[in-house]
Amino acid sequence: MDHSNKLDRLRIATPIFVAILAVALLYLPSLSTLWGKWILWDQDLAHALPTIGVMFILLGYRNYQQTTTSTAKTPWYWLQLIAIGCGSLLWYLFESLSISLPAYFLIIALITLFISTSLSFQVLRATLPYLGLLIFTVPVWGELNSLLVDLSSLIVGEAVKLSRMTALIDGSNIFLPSGTIFIADGCSGLRYLTVALLIGYILALVNNYRTPQAIATIFLAVLLGLIANWLRIYLLVVIGYATEMQSSLMHDHETFGWFVFALILIPTVYFAPLTKRQIATITIPRPSFLPLLPLLIGPLLLYFSPDPTTAAQPLSLQQLAPYQIPATNVIGARLNPGLLGASEKLQLNMDGNQLQIDLFTHIPSSKKEEIVPYIGRMINSSQWNNEKRLRLTTPEGGSFEAEIYRRVGSQVRILVAKQYVIGRYQTANYFYAKLIQILAKAAGDSYFGLLVVQMNCTNDCNNELTNIKPALDKISQLQ
Repeated sequence: MDHSNKLDRLRIATPIFVAILAVALLYLPSLSTLWGKWILWDQDLAHALPTIGVMFILLGYRNYQQTTTSTAKTPWYWLQLIAIGCGSLLWYLFESLSISLPAYFLIIALITLFISTSLSFQVLRATLPYLGLLIFTVPVWGELNSLLVDLSSLIVGEAVKLSRMTALIDGSNIFLPSGTIFIADGCSGLRYLTVALLIGYILALVNNYRTPQAIATIFLAVLLGLIANWLRIYLLVVIGYATEMQSSLMHDHETFGWFVFALILIPTVYFAPLTKRQIATITIPRPSFLPLLPLLIGPLLLYFSPDPTTAAQPLSLQQLAPYQIPATNVIGARLNPGLLGASEKLQLNMDGNQLQIDLFTHIPSSKKEEIVPYIGRMINSSQWNNEKRLRLTTPEGGSFEAEIYRRVGSQVRILVAKQYVIGRYQTANYFYAKLIQILAKAAGDSYFGLLVVQMNCTNDCNNELTNIKPALDKISQLQ
């Protein structure tokens, strides 16, 4: 009897699953790109596919009942239809311009609006907490990586100082008598944080917590995820110190990290308070197919739109040839932004200042590729500590992001100024560069450049910050 009730419950809930899958199929161009990220199983999206499975399972376990009535066509209903049409148009804009992240969030928004209009707003209210799990499948969590590395370095460094071990702490480096432990990007704890947050969210859903209790649970999950990573790194420092860096954990500590994570999270989940609140039954009305019409706008426009032509790459350092000098001195640090495009490198003498100029360029190879690519950490943080970040404005009004780095274990400093070139536009802010690419692609300027200027500092870089500004105006004239 119970088995037949489950099957009947799933049958009644079928319109919800169909609505989700319908949006997924219509907006497959974005989801195919997202699928490629999911199956990489990297640290910020390794949980994506299991999360979607959990969402469908939890939706399947709700209680449902059926009614023959359909959704009333109120003014609120028509406003939602307009919102679907506008959202679909925006998705087409972002997808055609290869702006991935907003397109992913728009798909989630369209799923919620489609359920609300094709079924009812009451159905949406009941299923929205479960649909919230889709946030964990979007590649936005990686933006926290650098912040988490800095936070881990600070907390672990303070813990090592309190433990009175013989150690020198310099940024993300912990120098021990027998070796060095470097807190790299892979030690940020991003995976532990996202998984802990996901577990806390699922726990709140399963136990049907009220909003204050759910918020407290999620906050505790975040805190425990962070603590698990900090404890993992600290224990590795202690083990490295005690074994003179001879322990196998110094080379392979991934399993050890998950062991520490499990020791902290599993007891917490086990002792989490249970609630006896009754879960309301979801009434499924007769589906309406009218919302399919505005939902089709974006996919149809994308299907019939022509493929963009490949742009030429006009960016070059050729205009700086009169200032070029032989590359005999080492200026700045070695750069590795992770770009696959062409690059140029020059050493210049401008007004008595010796500068290292690097230009990294990129042209999208397909319409699915963004103009502004992902740019990784350019300078090896195991060798250089970032001491200061500021904005430089040149005499002619140009803008550069400047950073002062100090070599680990010394007082040698360098000044690094960078600017992003997106078509005919230039900016010092990477976030703005992502937005500007909409204008650049609309104007047919599908090319990108990362301009980096480096200068050795004699002391604290204050003189260099002043001297470099006039040179930046000449250097930034790339086209």
